[in-house]
Amino acid sequence: MSSRFSRATAITAAGLLALSLSACTSGSFLGASPLDAATPTTVAQPVATTTPLVFDSVFTDMGSVHPAVMVSNQLELELDMWTEQKTHEWYTDSEKTFSFVINVYDLAVPAEASFATKRQVFMSNLSVKASTTTTSGAVETPLILDVDPVAVTLDPEALKSENGLLITSPKGGFQLEGNTIGVLAPDTLGLTLDFAMTISTESTSGSGVYMTQVVHQVVPVAIFSR
Repeated sequence: MSSRFSRATAITAAGLLALSLSACTSGSFLGASPLDAATPTTVAQPVATTTPLVFDSVFTDMGSVHPAVMVSNQLELELDMWTEQKTHEWYTDSEKTFSFVINVYDLAVPAEASFATKRQVFMSNLSVKASTTTTSGAVETPLILDVDPVAVTLDPEALKSENGLLITSPKGGFQLEGNTIGVLAPDTLGLTLDFAMTISTESTSGSGVYMTQVVHQVVPVAIFSR
């Protein structure tokens, strides 16, 4: 696996500050793909910032965000999203680029335990939809990704099965770099990225019995006018 697939390395590679999960504005929920389901209307309140934003966003304040959600008993899925650009220069008329890594951690066993004792989790589909918030009330969808993780993974030694790409750390994970959002309407205040992942989680280590579900992570991002 690429070294970016570890939690610590993904954050260090971006050169950014780590953020506690309790401080994220990102929401998480289970359900249908964002391509056919409405984006949640409520998210957790963010930590106070030194630069007040019309559109609250931990990602905008920190340059990265690391929301996590339990997808089964002591199985934690984490999304690490970052940018190498200055987020307060994510202007309506500029290109805005971000990257992300997805991993699952089996917390039922110690991190140093043999990988054979960890439950396997696979991802068979990923969609990312961006929806804007504007002063006029008009909504744009400047980014819609719908990809097969097996087909687009950057890891030449990725492990896979009929259930998709292995994303259990430390031998599994998924990374996608250079995702670009282009020019937006001049009155855009922010956008919401909805990540939807179709995952199959193993019931117990080595059982080969899987449950499939769609897991969402929602990341709000502020947009600025020059």
